[in-house]
Amino acid sequence: MRDFKSRVTTLALLSSFISPLSLVYSRAAVVGNRPLLANDWIGEQMVKIKEQSSLVDAFRRVEKLTGYRIMYSYDDVKNYKAQSMPSSKDIHKALSQVLGNLPLDFTINGKFVSISKKIPQVSNISLSSDVKAGKTVVLQGKVVDENGEPLPGVTVQAGKNSKIATVTYTDGTFVLQLNRGRAVDVNFSYIGMKSEHYMFRCQEDFRNLVIRLKDDASSLKEVVVTGMFNKRRETYTGSAKTVTSKDLKLAGNSNLLSSLSNVDPSFNIVTNDLIGSDPNKMPDITMRGSTALGTDVKSMQNNSSNKVSSNLPLFIMDGFEVSLERFNDLDENQVESITLLKDASATALYGTRGANGVVVITTKKPESGRLRVTYKGTLTVEAPDLTGYNLMNADEKLKYEKQAGLYTAADDAKRQQSLDNLYNARMMNAARGIDTYWLKYPIRTGVGHKHSLRVEGGDDVFRYSGNLLYNDINGAMKGSARNTFTGGVFLSYKYKNLTFQNDLQISSNTSKNSPYGSFSDYTSVNPYYTPFGTDGNYAKKLEDDTSYPSLGLNSRVTVYNPLYNAMLPQKNESKYTSITNNFAIEWHLNDAFFMRGSLGVTSEKNRSDVYVPAENTAFDEYATSDYGRKGTYTYGTGENSQYELNITANYSKTFADLHSLYVGLGYTLAQTKSEDYSFQAEGITNSNMAFLGAATAYAQGTTPYGYESTVRRVGVTGNFNYTYADRYFVDGTFKTEGSSQFGKDNRFAPFFSIGAGWNIHNEHFLKGNNFINVARLRLSYGTSGSQSFSPYQALTSYNTIDGYNFNGLYGVKLMGIGNSELKWQKTKQWNVGFDLELIKNRFALNFDYYNKLTDDLLSDVNLPTSAGFSSFKGNVGQVENRGFELGANAYLIRDTKRQVIWSVGGTMIHNVNKIKKISNYLEYLNSLMENEEDVNPSFMYKEGESINTIFAVRSQGIDPSNGKEIYVKKDGTLTYVWDSKDKVACGISEPKYQGTFNTRLRYQGWQLSAIFSYRFGGQIYNSTLASKIENNYPYNNSDRRALYDRWSPENTNARYKAINDFSTTYATSRFVEDENTLRLNTLSLSYDLPATWLKKVHLPFEYVSIAGYAEDLLYMSSVKRERGTDYPYARTYTFSLTLRF
Repeated sequence: MRDFKSRVTTLALLSSFISPLSLVYSRAAVVGNRPLLANDWIGEQMVKIKEQSSLVDAFRRVEKLTGYRIMYSYDDVKNYKAQSMPSSKDIHKALSQVLGNLPLDFTINGKFVSISKKIPQVSNISLSSDVKAGKTVVLQGKVVDENGEPLPGVTVQAGKNSKIATVTYTDGTFVLQLNRGRAVDVNFSYIGMKSEHYMFRCQEDFRNLVIRLKDDASSLKEVVVTGMFNKRRETYTGSAKTVTSKDLKLAGNSNLLSSLSNVDPSFNIVTNDLIGSDPNKMPDITMRGSTALGTDVKSMQNNSSNKVSSNLPLFIMDGFEVSLERFNDLDENQVESITLLKDASATALYGTRGANGVVVITTKKPESGRLRVTYKGTLTVEAPDLTGYNLMNADEKLKYEKQAGLYTAADDAKRQQSLDNLYNARMMNAARGIDTYWLKYPIRTGVGHKHSLRVEGGDDVFRYSGNLLYNDINGAMKGSARNTFTGGVFLSYKYKNLTFQNDLQISSNTSKNSPYGSFSDYTSVNPYYTPFGTDGNYAKKLEDDTSYPSLGLNSRVTVYNPLYNAMLPQKNESKYTSITNNFAIEWHLNDAFFMRGSLGVTSEKNRSDVYVPAENTAFDEYATSDYGRKGTYTYGTGENSQYELNITANYSKTFADLHSLYVGLGYTLAQTKSEDYSFQAEGITNSNMAFLGAATAYAQGTTPYGYESTVRRVGVTGNFNYTYADRYFVDGTFKTEGSSQFGKDNRFAPFFSIGAGWNIHNEHFLKGNNFINVARLRLSYGTSGSQSFSPYQALTSYNTIDGYNFNGLYGVKLMGIGNSELKWQKTKQWNVGFDLELIKNRFALNFDYYNKLTDDLLSDVNLPTSAGFSSFKGNVGQVENRGFELGANAYLIRDTKRQVIWSVGGTMIHNVNKIKKISNYLEYLNSLMENEEDVNPSFMYKEGESINTIFAVRSQGIDPSNGKEIYVKKDGTLTYVWDSKDKVACGISEPKYQGTFNTRLRYQGWQLSAIFSYRFGGQIYNSTLASKIENNYPYNNSDRRALYDRWSPENTNARYKAINDFSTTYATSRFVEDENTLRLNTLSLSYDLPATWLKKVHLPFEYVSIAGYAEDLLYMSSVKRERGTDYPYARTYTFSLTLRF
């Protein structure tokens, strides 16, 4: 009984901290024809309930008379009237007056009183001789989750360390026999769920019990985890999405990034058709649009990493910042929940780092109780997806070459005869069946495996957990792999009102790139070539020193076999080892005041090795005198360290049952330091010596490279929330933060947010309304910052002058001008949101509209020539993102009795990006781009346009009369001449609408889930048309449309120029296409084995689950293009087995 009282007290204290109005705890399961749900929390309905029942009014009077806090379930008391109004100040007498002969009981613990239904007597159940003899009583019932779904494999244990225990069957039912006459504390525990305890006085049997367990992560649906201050969702004004471990499990099994995007597409993984499914390339990610401009338009086109660093959201794990790569390699089985913080109400907490959104990861903490071991093994199969490729076969390619005039030598009979012989030889090869499908050689069906082991246990004082992960990923290209090993230990010790926690994690990763090079090398090789030489090995050259006069080429053509280099000894890999230790102390002074201090330290070492042997075809053009320079080794190494100290103080109190106040203060001190060095050496003439020490010199024209950065920041944060009657609430955040990255005149900057909300469902006019469960309005406004640029750009920098010295000292020269006034890039954002839940939460709707203005953009400012430098870093520019996010979910069937649950849901996102102001330096770069002749479109930055605008010359298509392209000049006139000055906005690569829709069906232990994604309304420049149909040399293989869809006198309505028209096609709107796509992201099927069957076959497991996933199974698009040009896309199939014992 004491354990139960302690639990009531603990839950009450925690509830008063987490939820200022406190969530009301209800104990006691009930016997009868209608099962009642145990452990029912009704905090958000507290005010409404008290005004609906006279018995509740009596409880309120008792509280005022006695000073005690009364907790109860509305379902337990709603049908009863108070027997009399209380008059005594003695709690026992007062409650006796109110309850009289009602079938209700009460338990007093300190200043808290728990009201529950009395347990009626029932007839005995004939289960054993002991039962018949009256020696034992029976507990019989069902355990369900919060949605009423049965939970198989729940451990039901009578007392701590007791051998009297059982597990629930596949339908969630259980039967437990207990000795008669004793009071037994029965514990219901399940991995990922909050354990529940119930005290049973074993005088009679208990039947039809319904025990409801709360998912540990689902409790986070009631609390918004910001990584600094946890906020009650009921009174939270911001826009946040909490994704539980259960959601992630249904969303996929390949990596956390794709799973998170499947659940909430506002976590947008930018499509990159170059990297495809390369496991070693980190994707670009945005949340609510792009907020940064590049400093060099050209580099923005050629280097996506610039965009990554500028628009990447902040990742916080257990209160400390982590990198995108670390998050990508994280064991998903260690994740309790992930919260996406989208608006300024939450991101203002992170001041300088929150402008792009914040991803808060909470890892699992150990549960008390007996030792538990959970193992999950996964087999992964990656099958290359080449459906985007439509290349010519040998016969088609030769026909194409003939029509293109490749074998024509005007006025040169001797050369013509040679070309005829070459054509005939190739035709004979094709006739003999030589039709090489080159795409099959660099790819494979990659088979990988992953093993995750978790051990946890302890008691209320000391808890521990250990985790191990081994993840071996073998990609779709031969030789590509990513291998990760992670291990960690978490310890927690409680002494009185102090809790000490320490989490140590060690991670090691090795990434290997494919020796087969770029996949695009194989798409251009002609199918009439054979990869093998006369000796049966891979030939080095497929075509040697051939000229095609019709192309007007001055040099002769040599085609190398891409497979030759792949067979040579080589190395292209990178490694990192990371050690992270997070230590925290928590102090619960009382039920209102709570403090936490934490210190996180991370050290990471990385290394990269790229060895290219002397026999590689890249060195074939070296002169004889440079033979000793062949063979290169590029070596890089680096070390990163980070520490962060966080101290928070929290105070929460409820006054007069109406006013709830929360105040939080925080202090942060952090430093991040990194050093990276690299150099390239040459002269390794022996291919078998893949050793840096074998090199004879630095690579010609290069010197060692080094980079060092140190960033320090300090900040103070204040946060408050006030709630009145659980109906009206306001909250606010203020943060002042300083960073060493900014000029000395602007080291510190303030950030703030303010918000208000209204819980309409708690209003008087919705009393007794069973249709509307939740109706909430939210409004917030605030600012956050960004510091996504190099650390020393605010400082004037110098470099030594080689070869000059004075008195033995080297001179220095100015490298760049600093800016002491460089200040924070700020994002001002307001958000309006609405949450709606209907019909006992069978239908849910969430809507947010936002406007996000990023000011003081960090950009280069142009300088006059007389300054000696072209530009310096300054604050010039504005970008606006505005749009909405819509999410809906509905349970079409929720029959817990038959164990059938079917739900459907979907999301829709709309974002409009607009550049409001740019620097003069970007205007200068725009002018250069306007004069540039390029086959790819220009991504210029112009005021009034989107960052993602595609600039090209407008086209009216191919003139049917002559096959020439008709261009539209800026003044609207038509011409056959392409002019770069006629470039205009021809589309936006960002879709107008994108989102997901899903369905989930559960029947007993089976569960089927499907998640689709869509995007439509945007445009894309189809590079396949620009490089594989036009602008492609005829001696390279091409898309089949290059043969069949070209203009000719017989085909005058063709979309593409004539086959023998070798003129360059520059950026044209003819290749800008509307992009509408539909993908089947994830299809999964899982089955939880019945506990009864496990017992029958005597397996030592309490839970066994098998699951299968198919990811990227379907891709449909209105744009027909090659996808995955450097590395192919892959369909991923995974099969997993989870065991718990």
